[in-house]
Amino acid sequence: MKKSTTAVIAVSTFGLGLGAGAVGMLAAGGTDSVSTSSSSSNATGDWKKIDQVRQMIEQNYLEDVTDKELLDGALSGMAEVLDDPYSVYMDESETASFNTNLSSSFEGIGATLEQKGESIVIVSPIKGSPAEKAGIKPGDVILEIDGKSTKGQKTDQAVKKIRGEKGTNVVLTIQRSGQDAMDITIKRDTIPIETVYTSTEDVNGKKIGVLQVTQFSEPTAEEFEKGLAKLESQNIDGLVIDVRGNPGGLLTAVSKMIASFIPTDVPIYQVENNKGERQQEFGKADEKKPYNIVVLEDGGSASASEILAAGLKEGAGAEVVGTKSFGKGIVQSAYDLKDGSDLKLTTNKWLTPDGNWIHKKGVKPTIEVKQPAYFNVTKILTDKKSLAVGDYGKSVENAHLVLEAIGYEPKGQDGYFGDTMKKAVEALQKDAKLDVTGKIDQQTAGEMETRLLKKLEDDKNDVQRKKALEVAAQ
Repeated sequence: MKKSTTAVIAVSTFGLGLGAGAVGMLAAGGTDSVSTSSSSSNATGDWKKIDQVRQMIEQNYLEDVTDKELLDGALSGMAEVLDDPYSVYMDESETASFNTNLSSSFEGIGATLEQKGESIVIVSPIKGSPAEKAGIKPGDVILEIDGKSTKGQKTDQAVKKIRGEKGTNVVLTIQRSGQDAMDITIKRDTIPIETVYTSTEDVNGKKIGVLQVTQFSEPTAEEFEKGLAKLESQNIDGLVIDVRGNPGGLLTAVSKMIASFIPTDVPIYQVENNKGERQQEFGKADEKKPYNIVVLEDGGSASASEILAAGLKEGAGAEVVGTKSFGKGIVQSAYDLKDGSDLKLTTNKWLTPDGNWIHKKGVKPTIEVKQPAYFNVTKILTDKKSLAVGDYGKSVENAHLVLEAIGYEPKGQDGYFGDTMKKAVEALQKDAKLDVTGKIDQQTAGEMETRLLKKLEDDKNDVQRKKALEVAAQ
């Protein structure tokens, strides 16, 4: 079997509204397809059972079924028996959606997910996407999609249900750690393809460049190189590369992006196959950059983001600020089956420059910085229509956090709605020109959430970013 050089995947997480695609591909070009040897092309021995079962179904099954449906089902079953959520058979439409992820805009909610055991879990929302605006967070477990349970579903099945046309809504029932289940309504939209955002900050008299990378797709390396050149032309004193919430992408993209930071005798990453054989991709830097480099990561930084973080940490001496990354250290290869369908198969593990395997462990930051607790609050009223004096529980705790974050001091116990919290709610309602009841109803909760979102969008309140800038300016 000859591997298609078009699709060797570093790590893969399925995209909501990204099609049924995966992120983390290494695209080397070419259109090679699968070839089969004579020994495997003929049905022999037990493999004849497949054709026997096909004939039995066609001749005796009560309902109509096509050869294509049977073939797709058989191929999907072969991949599923591997018990690996990243090894999947993709039919023609799924393959087309998969490829679209990496080269163009798309319609959906703009988030990525993966399967963990029997659960469908959010890896990360994309910057500026409907998912991010609705409050979706890394680690959220999707319990239901439009009221239907996800139990027993594969990732690609969930993706198909969440995808949809721009302007339509999808309701996700989310379970967040330590909180009650909540419904989040998300309006699908066109997700932009811009993947690199460039800016500068003045920190203690020093100019610090910031490159925020939201995913690694086909144009990302070029966008990054242009952004870096623009920053370096301004004689920056430090550089922050922000890959928080970045679920991954093309391995070739991340390789090009960080090669200029890593010496020629140091590997960017290593790939190991099932025989223990390793291949290394080396850096291209003749000399060290004349400024400090800091990588900003969190639990939503996966796959290619982790290659960047680990590569710069071990290969270029960069500081890594934030929290531990996702932990995706496996490689998939996509095999072209000639008819437009693909088999995506886990074939390798990738290792850091020092030979460390971060799978299920993540890249540890050199400087750990956690965001304030209110960063994890999405909805206040999760299981009740309103909150009032005497109520207690997680919803009250969330309301307490939000009130404190937006400048109203509720005091008292975090999880109990007391008189001091009532006074804080009344003050908010008065300022917002709402009915002053002292209760948190839907309208008051909406006002609180809007003010919180405004606070979250202000970089001044981003303690991780602030620390990264300080370190870069040292």
